[in-house]
Amino acid sequence: MLVYDLAVPPLPFAPRPFSDELLLSWLCRLAAANHVRLSGFFPEVQAMSRYRLNCDPGEEIIARLAAMARLPQSALHRLLLPNQFPNLSLLSFLRVPEPSVVSSPEDPSDSISLPFCSDCAGEGEHTHRSLYWQAEAGLFTTLLCQRHGTPVGRYCPGCNRSPLTLAWSQTHPIVRCLRCDWRPVTPPKREPVSSNPLGSRQLLFRLQCDIVAALRDQAPSSFWCGPITAVQFLRVVDDLYWLLRTPGLSALCAKKFTFTEGFSWTSSYRDSRTLFNRIQYLPFSAWDIFSRAELLVAIATTVLGNRAFGTLGRQPYYPEPTACYPWDWIMPSMRKASAQELMRRVAKWPPAMRLPITITGGELARSGLFATDSTS
Repeated sequence: MLVYDLAVPPLPFAPRPFSDELLLSWLCRLAAANHVRLSGFFPEVQAMSRYRLNCDPGEEIIARLAAMARLPQSALHRLLLPNQFPNLSLLSFLRVPEPSVVSSPEDPSDSISLPFCSDCAGEGEHTHRSLYWQAEAGLFTTLLCQRHGTPVGRYCPGCNRSPLTLAWSQTHPIVRCLRCDWRPVTPPKREPVSSNPLGSRQLLFRLQCDIVAALRDQAPSSFWCGPITAVQFLRVVDDLYWLLRTPGLSALCAKKFTFTEGFSWTSSYRDSRTLFNRIQYLPFSAWDIFSRAELLVAIATTVLGNRAFGTLGRQPYYPEPTACYPWDWIMPSMRKASAQELMRRVAKWPPAMRLPITITGGELARSGLFATDSTS
């Protein structure tokens, strides 16, 4: 028997959440079905970052939403990212930031505030199928549509000025622009992104999909290094985030990141030399989509080493690739203490991934060529 808080009036219409739906997606559908703004539910929701809302909005909000929608609280708890992705805590940069930490600017309360794929919206409009966002859309590592591989955004593709709005059309939600009245159309038939063997987008898509699988505690694909467990894969991704993100690991780049200068793979989206200046003081949750894409492509190519050339369809401009690339370029520039910490982390990686690193590290240790400076 369900007991509701009688002080919270139930809404006239309450669409049921899908089992794999993002909480914010259901909230937007709930608001659209009742023709109210999302901020009309709670002022707290408007002030809260999207990521914290999808991870842990607080028991009071969960209880009030459940009462308004005539749902058991457990149905909403199941939508939270930590419950849909049991391995979420293994990626340090996806942990919920403290409320005081700078977060990305929120969209207006009457906009979708969700990563938008025009192809998905067009298919939903054409087939009258209920439009909703799966839980992976709420992860900061999801930069491409999981179904179409197209970049996602939050602004109208017609005028490129107004955030899109979710409205209700009789039985299902639809997407509209309030500025130019843009509406999605049926997308043309395209080859799925997974059938395209080349390009940084393909590499980003592969990594994105395998991160989602591993966060669900499912084994990722064997593309990276053969069979690998979900925990091993996430450990590698998190260690490479540490290597690429932490200032001061390289004696040659002062306080900048090891790969900030000269790592040509990261220049697929913007000039890699400006990456440090754009994000040095910000948590991953506040990075723009281009900066996140740069780092994820760098992680993917570092895992693959020389094998990345085939997927990208080109070789890096600098430095010259070798058998242990890029480690025989990275490790000589690292401070000795940083290199030792890297080796400690790498010891837990799968053998196929750690082999070129241990070879390089062993050669540097024997020759005493690790970079040193007054702070090491």
